[in-house]
Amino acid sequence: MDFVLNTYNRNIPDEDLLNDLLQVFRECQNTAFTRTYYRKHGKYSANTIERRFGTWNNALERIGLPINHEGVKRHETCMSEDDFFADMQKIAKRLNKSYITTGEYDSYGKYDCSAMFRKYSSWDIILQKANLSSTPYRLGKNKQITDEELFQDIERVWIKLGRQPTIQDIHKGEFNFGQNTFVRRFGGWRKALEAFIQYINSADDSSNKIEDNGKNTEKENPPHKTTVVQESTVTKKEHKTTRDINLRLRFKVMARDNFKCQICGRSPATDPKITLHIDHIIPWSKGGETIFENLQTLCSECNLGKSDLIL
Repeated sequence: MDFVLNTYNRNIPDEDLLNDLLQVFRECQNTAFTRTYYRKHGKYSANTIERRFGTWNNALERIGLPINHEGVKRHETCMSEDDFFADMQKIAKRLNKSYITTGEYDSYGKYDCSAMFRKYSSWDIILQKANLSSTPYRLGKNKQITDEELFQDIERVWIKLGRQPTIQDIHKGEFNFGQNTFVRRFGGWRKALEAFIQYINSADDSSNKIEDNGKNTEKENPPHKTTVVQESTVTKKEHKTTRDINLRLRFKVMARDNFKCQICGRSPATDPKITLHIDHIIPWSKGGETIFENLQTLCSECNLGKSDLIL
């Protein structure tokens, strides 16, 4: 069972971009309508809109919104670096941290990050300019983060949202790692998703199989010798797979089940309080194996209620 990414459409019609821009503007009510606000609530990337129409203000004018509209933060486009760095320091102090992530700045910041990224290209450089510590997610010098940890972050958000995550979800603070972390490791967000899908599809579930380790009863105990067999080895069925479920298998089972509990139908996408688990249909304690066909998605409550019953 293989998984593929959603179609990557580079030719989104201008009308679709402008309609989404207008829709988000109408929903912002008394909140200032800025690039940062659109990044959190819009369907597309603010950078895509700027590239398509030349500037953010050009796009606003196309939907009939004057660039001096009271909802637009005019100081956002003419901020000084000192103002931006001071705002970063203020947020770090508020969060009681020596550094902040791009997601945290998008959530609490006063300005838009795009101008700073165009000048410095790296969030770590921006942090240094603001006299803040680098994030612990630096992948150039700090090698402790593995690809699998990044894949686990993608998997977690994918399961939570019940759909393929987008770069907008990074800006909304859904991820533990920032956009630059994925970009530096994989060369881009789309490439990070492609690497995740390749990882999910790259191997079978052999990592759940129990290794033989060369132990064979017939070789150790030739037929002509009398062997005393203990009762426990007769009554206990040996498993061919481990009880633990690896990331690949877990994701495949949840994707098959549409990221919903197979008993009550609830999902984290509609109720953030819901936590999904993977359950052995034939319980492990009763000989059930850790294989795709014997696994199902249950919420934590249904999984607790089911216990070791066979439903």
